[in-house]
Amino acid sequence: MNLVKFDLTGRTAIVTGGGSGIGKGICLSLAQAGANIVVANRNADTAERTAREVQAMGNKSLAIPTDVCIRKQVEHMVSRTVEIFGTVDILVNNAGGTTPAMDVPALEMSEDTWDSVVDLNLKSVFLCSQAAAKIMSQKKKGNIINISSWLAFAPSLGCLPYGTSKAGVTNLTQTLARMLGPYSIRVNAIAPGVIPTGRFGEGLSAASEGLELKRKQVALGRLGTPEDIGWAVVFLASDAAAYITGQVISVDGGIR
Repeated sequence: MNLVKFDLTGRTAIVTGGGSGIGKGICLSLAQAGANIVVANRNADTAERTAREVQAMGNKSLAIPTDVCIRKQVEHMVSRTVEIFGTVDILVNNAGGTTPAMDVPALEMSEDTWDSVVDLNLKSVFLCSQAAAKIMSQKKKGNIINISSWLAFAPSLGCLPYGTSKAGVTNLTQTLARMLGPYSIRVNAIAPGVIPTGRFGEGLSAASEGLELKRKQVALGRLGTPEDIGWAVVFLASDAAAYITGQVISVDGGIR
């Protein structure tokens, strides 16, 4: 079988939140497919560690400390990438997350909590996409992949701003796909299921009954891994997906 359409050799990918968890899995998967990797992360140390792992695989990699909610830092992230690698071929908007403060009833949630979660999960996707698309549009080619969540499609009482912001990512993905299509820029999203990483993973590990409950919700009988998401990103970033845009692909093991 000729797998050349999956080859990303020579292409440069920015992965936000790439220092750990799902983001790190995406970085390593893209690197295995041949891409150069820019690891954008608020924590400079974790970004550097991931970049060194990519370099150990024989790929070029650069760590750029970035707060994706701040326009100037996002613009620096993109301009620095172009300075070092010449262009941006792939942008993966992975940075996102929650805060313990959001696990409260809607009537008690503070405005600051709402704003911080929505900014991190939705505003950041717009800022990064806008900055990268300005470069991609010049060469009339590019690929933007947004990381959404299964909670974008399922009401969750403890995740109101998170689920709402991830639902917003769906519409943003579809709208940008239409707007950027004339520039041959494809825009898609992946909606992961339960991937135990970071604070969420620690919480599940500490409560074995919670872990088992989540497993029982998944048709395939196991929770997901960062690599499960990483290889889905590789597919969407590759020429094998050349006619796919404006789509949200669920990579959730059949969760219900």
